[in-house]
Amino acid sequence: MALKQYAALNKGEYASTVDTWVDKAKKQWLDPKTGLLVSFLNVDGSQITDMPTKGSYSALNCSYLTLIDRKFAQEQYSLLKSSFWKEGTLSGMKEYHDHSPILGMDIDAGPVIMGLSPSGTAFSTGAATFFNDNEVRSNILRTAEICGNTLSSGNKKHYALANIALVGEAIMLAMRTNAPANL
Repeated sequence: MALKQYAALNKGEYASTVDTWVDKAKKQWLDPKTGLLVSFLNVDGSQITDMPTKGSYSALNCSYLTLIDRKFAQEQYSLLKSSFWKEGTLSGMKEYHDHSPILGMDIDAGPVIMGLSPSGTAFSTGAATFFNDNEVRSNILRTAEICGNTLSSGNKKHYALANIALVGEAIMLAMRTNAPANL
């Protein structure tokens, strides 16, 4: 992201490095089952074949890719929704594309609650916001309201759950404000 922003401000310097990374990602780092960027690589850059592609990592990738390559981000976001989106009273992203435990704990993403990944759901808000996917964004915010319980004090609001998980509230703020830059 930093190199992409630097290139935009400095006559394209390092833009080719960013383009090379995106090309390599598209050719070497896509999961054959989902088409999404893999969640884990070996130190030499090769895929770790026995590790799952996770909803939290994929959602974070989609949100950050909006700042690097809009077309690739859109492709990845569409694949994310088709593999990980779970619609319902509580809508959001699953942590695993092939199963959805009612309750669990993922070593990287944290809790899995009612089959949903709070981390993946929060991170996906960035791509939903960026691409004006108002249906998904509204469903995510409804789930956040139900689970997070918004508290109001004067002209301030925050999620009650943030008293326990402050980082989650900060992530939601960042993701809710992800919009195309005017660079």
